[in-house]
Amino acid sequence: MERVSIILSKNRQFDTNQMIQYFAIAYAFVLPLSRAGISFFTALLFLLWIIDGNVLNKIKQIFKSKVVRVLVLFITFYFLSLLWADNVTDSLHYIQRHWHILPLFVLMFSIKKEYIPKILSAFIFGMFISEIISYGIFFNLWEIGNASYENPSPFMHHIEYSIFLAFTALILLSRIFNEIEIKYKLFYIFFFITISGNLFLNAGRTGQFAFILGLFVLAFLKFENKLKALFISSILTIMILGIAFNISETFQSRIILGKKNIVHVIEDKDYCTSWGGRVGAWIISKDIIVEHPLVGAGLVDNMKLFHQIIDTKYPEMKCMHKDFHHIHNQFLQILTQSGLIGLAIFLTIFYMIFKIPLKNKEYQDIKYIYLTVLFFSFMAEVVFPHQFSMTLFALIIGLLLAQNRVENEV
Repeated sequence: MERVSIILSKNRQFDTNQMIQYFAIAYAFVLPLSRAGISFFTALLFLLWIIDGNVLNKIKQIFKSKVVRVLVLFITFYFLSLLWADNVTDSLHYIQRHWHILPLFVLMFSIKKEYIPKILSAFIFGMFISEIISYGIFFNLWEIGNASYENPSPFMHHIEYSIFLAFTALILLSRIFNEIEIKYKLFYIFFFITISGNLFLNAGRTGQFAFILGLFVLAFLKFENKLKALFISSILTIMILGIAFNISETFQSRIILGKKNIVHVIEDKDYCTSWGGRVGAWIISKDIIVEHPLVGAGLVDNMKLFHQIIDTKYPEMKCMHKDFHHIHNQFLQILTQSGLIGLAIFLTIFYMIFKIPLKNKEYQDIKYIYLTVLFFSFMAEVVFPHQFSMTLFALIIGLLLAQNRVENEV
């Protein structure tokens, strides 16, 4: 009887682990498509991971990762910041959003070697479906939410969608360089062209410029001759921007508008535009940092102080009250929330990601591509703790850590 119990227990554990593999694929697929799907599979994956057993051993193993240790330290510092927060309830709600990181631990510990590329492909396929839906909106074939011809971003804010598109396009470009078989290379070329087109139909300039920067990084990764890399990336950039400017009305109008915004900021001190508001945010953030340099003003109290400073010191920026619910710069957001200590921990997370040793060339490229896109995006927008962006972080870093694990397994 005891022997039968042991066999059943082993079968249950095997089945649970296998379910994690399948649901991880589903999780990656729905990631660019559904907020509800993200929440459902995030909870389900973590629940299965707990049911699978050996939780203490799992925690012990994942804490061997320097990435995990610093990430947990960062969240812990957020909890410590409640000690000096004026609005504890809203601060707790802010921290609670980080539960979307949980699949990172499941992926890094439980995903089998053969499922890592399947999960990545599921994400890319999800982006393909999202792209089809986006083009359908652009050509007025159907309507979804607030998406429109001018901004065909079907499921998420256009800035986040542009980041997703830029990252996916660069992965495809990397595969074009790596692929030997012509039929797959042609497929990747076609997909790269269509997803790049989708990127420049979108109103998200953040992803567009992150994509251009990523082109240069990828070229330098692929070519030993750095002069050749510079030449190829420059030609690609000129071609893509030239085509986009002449074909996409959205891209053309956003570039022209951005130029006007910058001129108005310089000449007229006009902070009532997208770019002008961001310049204003830098000015106000400086005052907050000077007042709270080490530990910041608090997770949500920073924005309360932000708007108070506008009223008391910068009346010409009062137009910013309407649209500034955060600072539109991830680094400034962390600095004003958590001070120099919080920013130092935050930057250490990405340094540790950068230092993840990977033998597989594709995943090494993905690491550099993702960090490039992410860091440029941080300059223009607050990416964390938005659901889609945080889930993408959990997926990509989880897969990179899983790849590192299988490469070091005996």
